[in-house]
Amino acid sequence: MAPASGGPPVLEVRGLSKRYKPRKRGSPTTLANDGLNLSVGRGEIVALLGPNGAGKTTLLRQIAGQLLPDGGTIRIAGVDMIARPLAAKERLSVIPQECASSESLTVRETVLLFGRIKGLERKTATQRTQEILVEVGLQDESEKLVRELSGGLKRRVLIAVAMSAPAAELLLLDEPTTGLDPEARRSVWRVILGLKRRGLSILLTTHYIEEAEYLADRVVVVTHGRFVVHGRVEEIRAGLPYQGRLEVRALDRLSPEARRRVDALGQRWKEALRSDSYVRFEIPDPFSRETVSELGELTSLGVRASLSPVSLEDAYLAVVGAVEE
Repeated sequence: MAPASGGPPVLEVRGLSKRYKPRKRGSPTTLANDGLNLSVGRGEIVALLGPNGAGKTTLLRQIAGQLLPDGGTIRIAGVDMIARPLAAKERLSVIPQECASSESLTVRETVLLFGRIKGLERKTATQRTQEILVEVGLQDESEKLVRELSGGLKRRVLIAVAMSAPAAELLLLDEPTTGLDPEARRSVWRVILGLKRRGLSILLTTHYIEEAEYLADRVVVVTHGRFVVHGRVEEIRAGLPYQGRLEVRALDRLSPEARRRVDALGQRWKEALRSDSYVRFEIPDPFSRETVSELGELTSLGVRASLSPVSLEDAYLAVVGAVEE
């Protein structure tokens, strides 16, 4: 998978594989990653989507140098992670899952500490800390203790800590907004997009399809250790055999004439879901003259109907469901 941006990739993975030996004798070997190829360009965000156990976190751990692969290569800004791990790790930064050891420090002290740990001189670390706090919107909370912050602000602190790596070109985010409320989640999204704008490359995993759709330049769907589909969001959506949905609600309250009209749609379009009060049809083009005309006629009969284009969630469920079958 080539990066969307021009120039050499910041991350290049080729033929990456990882098997886990069985815990019990006689049990099969678990194939966590199966010959994966992936590139991330400069200033690009790539999101990994997939069910639990698909191999997303295993992939991130191998890229971060925390887990040796059984085969394949990993290059960070051209540096081989397996042959030269220390040099490669200087070029990436990983968001830690928690920062409990520094919760008794202020936000400023926490970011400064990690900058010093990563080799910055005190004067440089102090200046860089101030720049980072402004960049992630934490300047007003800089003197507060980390333990006093909300969940969303704590996630910003973790991102600030990751940014304190002086030579980092690639940022790895493993489910960066899990457990956050919608407002806090969108606040973290704004920070991530700000990092992209300044040229940082980002590889993230998420269970929130809306998050991948909002943030990512490209999306990769992973299941059973393999990439089953990848591309830009619009490309993945375009791969579905249908491009829209017509939904009818309050089905049980319709007049007999309106009910017959709705039921007749099943002869033209595929019925995807149905209950006593709801039905959804998959349609080839939600904005065609024929479809819009049909919606108008349904509305005139008192039918509560709506048209919408397909979403990334539709495409994700379709490809994962096909693999599971």
